[in-house]
Amino acid sequence: MNGDVDYVFIDTASQVLEVCHIIDSLTADDIIGLDTEFMRVTCYYPDFSLMQLAIKGKNYLIDVWMLEGKVQPLIESLCHTEAIVLAFACNEDIELLSHEARRINCDTILPKRIYDLQLMLAFCGHSYGRGLNFALQEFLGITLAKDCTRSNWTNRPLSNEQLNYSALDVEYLEPLYFKIKEVISERNFNFFIEEMEYIRSRYVEDINENDAYLSIPASGMLNEKELNVLQYLARERLELARSENQALNRVITSKSMWQLARFLPRSKRELEHRGVKHGTIRQYGDLIVKWIAQAKTAPIYPNLTIPYDYFSHQRAMQENFECLKKAISKGLENSNICPQVLLKKQLLNDYFRAKALGQTPLLQQSWRLELLGKIDIPLEPMHPNDNEPVPDMPSPYFVSNFLKLNQLGVVDDSEDESPNS
Repeated sequence: MNGDVDYVFIDTASQVLEVCHIIDSLTADDIIGLDTEFMRVTCYYPDFSLMQLAIKGKNYLIDVWMLEGKVQPLIESLCHTEAIVLAFACNEDIELLSHEARRINCDTILPKRIYDLQLMLAFCGHSYGRGLNFALQEFLGITLAKDCTRSNWTNRPLSNEQLNYSALDVEYLEPLYFKIKEVISERNFNFFIEEMEYIRSRYVEDINENDAYLSIPASGMLNEKELNVLQYLARERLELARSENQALNRVITSKSMWQLARFLPRSKRELEHRGVKHGTIRQYGDLIVKWIAQAKTAPIYPNLTIPYDYFSHQRAMQENFECLKKAISKGLENSNICPQVLLKKQLLNDYFRAKALGQTPLLQQSWRLELLGKIDIPLEPMHPNDNEPVPDMPSPYFVSNFLKLNQLGVVDDSEDESPNS
């Protein structure tokens, strides 16, 4: 068990500038360990509390909560650094940093080389999703106490236990990186770098409110008219969440959105039967009913298109999905890459959606194409008893226009089908 760790606590603007100077002096051969602490239970934008940096053997704890707007130079220095920035399970850290960079109009969003060591482990055969403690035990023989994981990071002063805990989260990132580097193949490391570049690119721009409907669970079950209602509701929900800094699910839970679009409740009482929480109804019930009434008469959104989970809700396409999974699994054989990296719902759904829209699926781009080779799974449903091999070229059964897809009668309008969790 590791005990106390040395750190420098930063809570003045002048100290922030000193850290910025250190970061600005780093070269491409240097490394920064990064972690953040924040609270995000009831709000849309995270309450950024603490940033932990490990640079050249020193740990810096920057009290973002108390410094408020005085950390802008630090965000800019991090986004412009030439050094490698290491983090562990850093999707939320990346989201937070990209938000802060956009908020201050930084001309560069995120460091050029930010590496998620949890993902790097998956590229050398370890199960994706293992925690930092597992990695440290496996590679460095170190165990960290995790008793402050659910601390309230907005309380001040922070306790010695919280500060020690947060410093330890970056203390060993650099040695861990070099240990993983010893066991990962050169090919897989290059694949990992390409995947991190893709992940980074996803956060360069903020979510477009007009496209918020595309990722709503079970949106793929809706027909064109219902989907148009969902597009309206998802846009209004996102705009309200941002303007009032409320978590999306505190406005309307994502799981109930498809029901509102399909059944069009006309009163607060009807909202209860469609999965809307009592607290939401008390606070936003009248507004939600108003949104639904407006959405019913709204003109068709001109860019309405297939939701991300559209094809996964077509029963006749299940064999196609199984064939895709088998093709991916075959390509992963002897690669020493954890299957979870590529057998994700996002990538499976994207494969068929992108093909229907005349685009290149993510599975057929970058390192994924190099690893998997060309995959041709047809867009038309495959007969359940058909033992013939998958054809080389997909049949033009589906076309990219969503209206034509609905005219083919492919969309499942069954009212008794529940969305996937």
